[in-house]
Amino acid sequence: MKQSQEVIVARIFLASKDILACEKAMVTLKDIYRTTLRQYFREHGDPGIDGKRLSPDKPEYAGVIKHTDPYFIALLKKKCELHNARRRHSRATQALIKYQMEKETDHV
Repeated sequence: MKQSQEVIVARIFLASKDILACEKAMVTLKDIYRTTLRQYFREHGDPGIDGKRLSPDKPEYAGVIKHTDPYFIALLKKKCELHNARRRHSRATQALIKYQMEKETDHV
């Protein structure tokens, strides 16, 4: 089914709006995640191995991973939403380009 130019532009607009909302939410979620990490390390100490990188393979980090897991999962979900919004935006933009090219060839 061929969509009109107005429908395609609306898809682009909505995807752009979703991208901005996801990016803003990701900034907030990253701040919450980092704050939770610092809070945990302040209360329980930092094992300080692997150059400050959390490794799920290391038993020393089991507590902090368990403590921050809900925030990390929320961050990953939002990252996936951002990826999907960018993909919708790209597809809608390509649809608009295709629509305009077909419109130009019809007028020639």
